[in-house]
Amino acid sequence: METKHIRQNIAKISEDERIKFRDAILQLQTKFFSGTRDDPVPGHVTYWFKQDEVHQSTHVHGGPAFLPWHRELCHRFEKMLQEVDASVALHYWDGTTDPRECPDGHGGIVNLFSNGLNGFMGNAIGIAGSPLDSLYDPMAIIDRDTTDNPADPPRGIFRNMNFGSGIGAPNIELWEDIVASANNLPQERQFRRFRQRLENAHNTLHNYIGGTIGDPHTAFRDPFIFLLHSNIDRIWASWQKIQGQQWRLDPDLIYGIESNTQAQGEDPGILTPLSPWAGINAPGIEDGVIPARPWAPPENEDQLPENQKNSRDPTVVQPVEYDEYII
Repeated sequence: METKHIRQNIAKISEDERIKFRDAILQLQTKFFSGTRDDPVPGHVTYWFKQDEVHQSTHVHGGPAFLPWHRELCHRFEKMLQEVDASVALHYWDGTTDPRECPDGHGGIVNLFSNGLNGFMGNAIGIAGSPLDSLYDPMAIIDRDTTDNPADPPRGIFRNMNFGSGIGAPNIELWEDIVASANNLPQERQFRRFRQRLENAHNTLHNYIGGTIGDPHTAFRDPFIFLLHSNIDRIWASWQKIQGQQWRLDPDLIYGIESNTQAQGEDPGILTPLSPWAGINAPGIEDGVIPARPWAPPENEDQLPENQKNSRDPTVVQPVEYDEYII
C-alpha cells in the first residue's frame, strides 16, 4: 500500500523527523545519474546537484507558469527524497516567521539555521557549514561557476541574513491577504492577480535569506530553498481549496485568461511543455532551454508520456496534502 505523505510545518514536526528530512537530502548527494562530466550533455551529476541543473536549464519566473512549474519541480524532488527514505515529505517553512525563531506549536521555538552534526540547515550568516558541508567544496580545483558544468561542485552555500531585510521576521503580506487578493475580480482574472502577489512575496523571501538563495542562478544549491518553495505551493493549494471555488481545481478553468498562453521567446506559458523534463525539442517549448539528463540523449526520458505535459496537466493542477491551509 502506498504511504500517504502530508507536508508539514518543518518547525512543528519532531527533531527526529527534521533530521530524517535533512539526512535524506544529504543522501541525494551520494547518488549519481549515469554518464560522465565530459559527455556532450554532462552526466555523473548527483541527485542533489540535479536540482540546481534543472533550475538553471530554464528560468520560469514572472509569468503564467511560475507556480505550476515550481510545483512540478517540488513534486519530482519529493519523490527523489522518498527513494532514499520513504517516510519523508517535502515539508515547508512558514515564510512569515523568522527561521531562527520559529514557533514549534507547543510554546517553544526552533532555530532552523542550527549547525554542527546535530544541526539542521547550517549557519544563517556566511558559509552554511556543517551539517551541509558535503554539498559544496571550498577547495574545488574546478567548480561549477568556473566550468558551468553541473557535475562540478559549487565552492559554497552562503546566507546573508543579518544584512538588509534579513533582520527579524520577513516583511511580506499576510498569507490570508494574498489568498484573498483577487476575490473581487472576475473569475477568469483571479489566477493572474493571485500568482503575481504570491510571486512578489516569494521574491522578498529569496532576498530575505540572501546569499546563494538571493541569486536565482544559484538558489537551488541551498536545501532551504525547498522549504521556501514548498510553502509557496501550500499558499497556492490554499487558494485552490477555498470552499465554493471548485473551479480552481479544474485544469480547464484555473488559469483563466492565461489558460491558453504559449511560449514567448524564453518565457513559457501555460500550454508550454514543462522543461527540461519535456526535452528541448518538444513542440511549443520556450527558447533557450538547456538540455539536462536523463531528459536528453542518451537516456531520452523526455519521450516518456509522463514528461510530455504542460501546466494544465491534472497531475500539476491537483495539489498535494498539507497540514494547514490558509482559508
